[in-house]
Amino acid sequence: MNCPHCKQPGADGRNYCGACGSPLVQYCRPCGFRNLTADRYCGGCGSPLAEGAPCTATARPAAPGGSLPGTNTGHAVPGLSDLLEAARETEEVAQQDADVKVSQGDIDSLFGD
Repeated sequence: MNCPHCKQPGADGRNYCGACGSPLVQYCRPCGFRNLTADRYCGGCGSPLAEGAPCTATARPAAPGGSLPGTNTGHAVPGLSDLLEAARETEEVAQQDADVKVSQGDIDSLFGD
């Protein structure tokens, strides 16, 4: 693919031009699908793409097929605050679980042994 800004050839799978640094792809805000900067409509959900839309801060490397891993559900890509909240909740659960002690007898009674 050639860079739309400087026309230099670039390697497939790159997000930015190696010659001028211009973005080569844009991510759909509703579904996170990885589109070329020249695309006017998302290849994942059909939503109109804003011209020159910047890559979102939560973008990850594309999975095979061009979509972001775990984002082909039609839901928006989670923001940093969502990810930080999920990490905090996970830490709370881990702390709670650390206080729980289970004996082999408890495990055996669950499985009928």
